[in-house]
Amino acid sequence: MAERTRVRLTQFTQKAGCASKFTPAYLEQVISGLAPTDSDGFASGMESHDDAGYIAFGGGLLLQSVDFFTPIVDDPYRFGQVAAANALSDIYAMGGEPLTALNLVAFPCELDPEVLREILAGGASKLEEAGARLLGGHSVQDDVPKYGVAITGFVEAERIVRNRGARPGDRLVLTKPLGLGILVTALKRELVTEDEIEPAVEAATRLNRGARDAMRAVGPSAATDVTGYGLLGHAGEMLLGAGLGATFSLSAVPVWEGAADLAAGGCYAAGLAANREHREADVVADGVAEHALLPLYDPQTSGGLLIAVVPDRVDRLVGELESRGETAAVVGLVTAEPTLRVKA
Repeated sequence: MAERTRVRLTQFTQKAGCASKFTPAYLEQVISGLAPTDSDGFASGMESHDDAGYIAFGGGLLLQSVDFFTPIVDDPYRFGQVAAANALSDIYAMGGEPLTALNLVAFPCELDPEVLREILAGGASKLEEAGARLLGGHSVQDDVPKYGVAITGFVEAERIVRNRGARPGDRLVLTKPLGLGILVTALKRELVTEDEIEPAVEAATRLNRGARDAMRAVGPSAATDVTGYGLLGHAGEMLLGAGLGATFSLSAVPVWEGAADLAAGGCYAAGLAANREHREADVVADGVAEHALLPLYDPQTSGGLLIAVVPDRVDRLVGELESRGETAAVVGLVTAEPTLRVKA
């Protein structure tokens, strides 16, 4: 393979990856009052914050989702891989199988076209790995590079996994460590090297297909993927709207090496601060320093799945995940109190 063009893609943007999403508060203002499209056989996911919308089709459910964002790494090929894996994750989080894909591209034409070719090649490698057929896409000129994918998937009606359905006493299992957003911010500030954050970036390129297979083998109560709103933000979407809450054990939550110390020293993106501002009224720190909570608010890009499962299935779920090479951390349990409590 020819040497890839060296361009620092992250220098084109102030907000990297899923940290470039609208803040939760701003998004709520935008969509509040819009007519919901849910009806028999249809669901938009707007009310329950599901990871994909669906429509009854062919004896099952057709899933649709879209994700695109600004560069999270400098290497174009890796950026494409992460962006595609992130888009595919919404389908996996709902127990589905990706079928087709459409590329979404915004790119400055002043840059070498080979850079964009590398981004698309990286994305294509993950779509091929997932078995999703690329049908085409759409591109526009923009000063800030952006790439993502619209995904259509399928799931049998009886196998769909939604982010509502958890019950008090369910255990919460997380499948990837937190802190990628903090590490990427540190990279932009030249506080860490690419080699130092490579394990976290590599994990972001890994499909959540194995986690999907593991949870389907066990039968979860609910699940979602942890992305732009952080662990506490997505846990809130899963639980608080249903009148439930959770107690998290901070010591059980996996965090990438160095991320917690960097955050405690003030190295984190504006997206983390926005997530904290939006969710902190629902969070109770039980004997935990405020700075220790920062990784739990950190925006993740192509993060892991957060799976709720009944207590007598949690050991089997952990075993199924680990047998597929996935991280499996039992990070908390669902409670009847609509509060997100974090204890040491």
